[in-house]
Amino acid sequence: MASQSQGIQQLLAAEKKAAELVSAARKRKTKRLKEAKEEAQAEIEIFRKEQEKEFQDYQKDVSKIWGFYIHN
Repeated sequence: MASQSQGIQQLLAAEKKAAELVSAARKRKTKRLKEAKEEAQAEIEIFRKEQEKEFQDYQKDVSKIWGFYIHN
C-alpha cells in the first residue's frame, strides 16, 4: 500500500510540475505575442510615415508641374 501511495504522490507531483510548465509556457507565449504586436505596430507606423512623406513629395511635384502648365 505504501508503494502504491508513493506512486500516486509521484504522479500528482509530476502532474503539478507539468501544469506549472504549461502555465509558464503560456505566459511566455502571451508576452511574446504582445511584444510582436508592439513591434509590428512600430513598423507599421514607420511605413505609414514613409508613405505619407512620399505622397507629399509627389503632390508637390505634381503641383509644380500643373503650376508650370497653368502659368505658361
